[in-house]
Amino acid sequence: MQAMEKQDFSCGLTKLLSARQSAHVDQVKNVFHQEGIALMSAVLARHVSSWDSRGFVSAASEGLEALELKARSEQIYQALCQFLPADFSVAATAIRQSLHPALDANASGEGTTLDGIQGWLILPLTEFAGRQGAGCLPLAMDLLKELTMRFTSEFGIRHLWLRHPDESMALVSPWVHHKNEHVRRLVSEGSRPRLPWGLQLNAFIEKPQSTWHLLEALRDDPSDYVRKSVANHLNDNARDHPELVMELACEWHRNAPSDRQRLIRHALRNLLKQGHPQALALYQFGKPQLQKADLSLSSDRIAIGQNLEFRLEIRSRAAISQSLRLDYVIHHQKAKGSMTPKVFRWKDLTLDPAQPLQIARRHSFRVITTRVYHPGIHRLEIKANGEVIATREFFLQT
Repeated sequence: MQAMEKQDFSCGLTKLLSARQSAHVDQVKNVFHQEGIALMSAVLARHVSSWDSRGFVSAASEGLEALELKARSEQIYQALCQFLPADFSVAATAIRQSLHPALDANASGEGTTLDGIQGWLILPLTEFAGRQGAGCLPLAMDLLKELTMRFTSEFGIRHLWLRHPDESMALVSPWVHHKNEHVRRLVSEGSRPRLPWGLQLNAFIEKPQSTWHLLEALRDDPSDYVRKSVANHLNDNARDHPELVMELACEWHRNAPSDRQRLIRHALRNLLKQGHPQALALYQFGKPQLQKADLSLSSDRIAIGQNLEFRLEIRSRAAISQSLRLDYVIHHQKAKGSMTPKVFRWKDLTLDPAQPLQIARRHSFRVITTRVYHPGIHRLEIKANGEVIATREFFLQT
């Protein structure tokens, strides 16, 4: 179990980093360096009488320069386990006393100071609370609530959901009314069944309605940050239970205020990309009526690192204006010669009768960490309201 938890948490850090686009990899790694660890240690030393500052810094920073972000955070967590008091209640009290007084989830970007711990150095503390606090559940949950207000506890809390689902639900449910938006978001984000690269909550995958009373309470939250989490939670559900999610979406959509309408659309984004008929129908995207759909490429050979530029010309054969949702699909070449599709959002438009429309798009093949490009034949497809209306092949070369 410990090995699986370590792997999932490590992967989760990578996803969290990509989600927080303002944080550059090197900048965050720079938080997890010896000076940052020493600062964290100095704060903890004020509240742990037996604290071995030299020992903690040595253990937490050993070989640090050779470690990536995720491994650095895990090493700090292991050092916390070694040097914090064995009694979780004593350790939790010390951690809480060491937190920065600000309750804005490090909105200033300042990070940990001598005033207290906040920002990225909160992450190993949330792992400590989640992985070591199962025997003191109310205390661990309360600590995670405090930690999330200085960064996020969305990964750490999942350990407790897995071990004590009913008790955790009872403790978390009142947080939907908490005055801090980061705590309210944790209700939704921390219980997402398929939080990317976090521990999966299989009980919520099998029975998505188990959390929907929480989402119902948060669907009209004043914070867009919270509403986006609700949408992402439902998007997780839609992977396994699309019909149940559509039923809920249709119910929520009736007489919905504008903010909730945006939430629902974001929740259904992958169903719309997949061309789910009921999701498309909710937004009046019917079968496309086209007499022409020509797709052209600026070049049918591009190099990795360059852009694929393409142009679409369409003409309606409908007697009235029609709403179209355009997506494009790149079928990427795999190492063994097969292809795998990736759908990308393009745009929504209204196509008037008999009027030609030309639109262009540029797709980057720059090198990124989340995808490996292989040279060879690739395929571009254009979808309108879930149906393929045009396709072209191109060659990706090194």
